[in-house]
Amino acid sequence: MRIFLAILMLIAVTGCSAGPANKCDGFKPIYPEAGDVRTASNALVRQVLEHNEFGYSMCGWRRTGR
Repeated sequence: MRIFLAILMLIAVTGCSAGPANKCDGFKPIYPEAGDVRTASNALVRQVLEHNEFGYSMCGWRRTGR
């Protein structure tokens, strides 16, 4: 029984990652297009800015002149 629980814990801890992962895997900056900017609500604009600012500061994303 202990071996079964140990194996179960090992599976839970390792998850399904295939290699080294970090908090930024799977995320990238959001670049709205002109039409998006005209129709976006203030709340959506704030959320996009917060997302991108987090990425710039914590993930090392580079700011581009898009």
